[in-house]
Amino acid sequence: MNLAPVILFVYNRPWHTEQTLEALMLNELADQSTLYIYCDGPKDHASDESLKNIKEVRTVIRKKNWCKEVIIRERTKNFGLAESVIKGVSDVIEKHGRVIVLEDDIVTGKYFLKFMNDGLNIYENEPQVFGVSGYKFPSIKEVKEPTYFLPISSSWSYATWSDRWNKVNFNGNLLLKKIDENKLNEKLDFGGYPFYSMLKDQIKGKNDSWAVRFYASMLLDGAYFLFPQMSLIENIGFDNSGTHCGTDDYFSNVKISNEKIKVNKKNVKLNNRIVLNFRKSFKLRYYKKKRYKKIRIKNILKGLFVKVFQNH
Repeated sequence: MNLAPVILFVYNRPWHTEQTLEALMLNELADQSTLYIYCDGPKDHASDESLKNIKEVRTVIRKKNWCKEVIIRERTKNFGLAESVIKGVSDVIEKHGRVIVLEDDIVTGKYFLKFMNDGLNIYENEPQVFGVSGYKFPSIKEVKEPTYFLPISSSWSYATWSDRWNKVNFNGNLLLKKIDENKLNEKLDFGGYPFYSMLKDQIKGKNDSWAVRFYASMLLDGAYFLFPQMSLIENIGFDNSGTHCGTDDYFSNVKISNEKIKVNKKNVKLNNRIVLNFRKSFKLRYYKKKRYKKIRIKNILKGLFVKVFQNH
């Protein structure tokens, strides 16, 4: 089997980093894989606590031989997540032609590497497959197929090839222009989720998302991602510890599987029933959140009214 190198991006979360590495080490094929670890550097005027955590992360990554070979890249300055990922993946994928990518809050099941490498090997010559993910989005209905395609990507564990990575346009302005020209804004908002607004916010500097640009590029290329029937990963970062993670647990509330999922070659096309299932699931999450916000605002206003009434 042609094994892809694994890239792990870390920064200042030592506990999360250690959980991620411990789980990765237990993977079948870990002892045959090369692991690149990219450590982002401190921000200007970083607090003592942040500097301490960055130092501790760099100690954690040297604790064990997590894979067959571990190659560490330590930044002296802060690149930020997007720049760190774009540069790191570009460097490694140029050398190896394919990569599997994790961040410091993604805990993997035992057969994660097996699934990702199988997907990479089986669909290498299928340009319509933009990548592979070990994550399964929440779904209203059970998915019976072992694998399936969706017209959306995932940044919670992904694998791709150099020819597809090189198609990604990281210029948000040009992406937005093409999305508008092709009238794809509604299609970009998979299940009503506001990816179009995310892309506009990235252009304005309100977020630092590389992933929304990856997804928009995939959409413009008419490509898909391969996903598993059960989630082979769990995101443990929704505890306000990360730069881009809050406490929203809808997408992170998945049960990690330690079962093998067989990747069989199939025609690269969408199953409309499965796509509709996930579109409805995205809508459920998004509109529940909007409804929660409305109820919360209503309760706040009600409380203010009571206070004003009581004071008069």
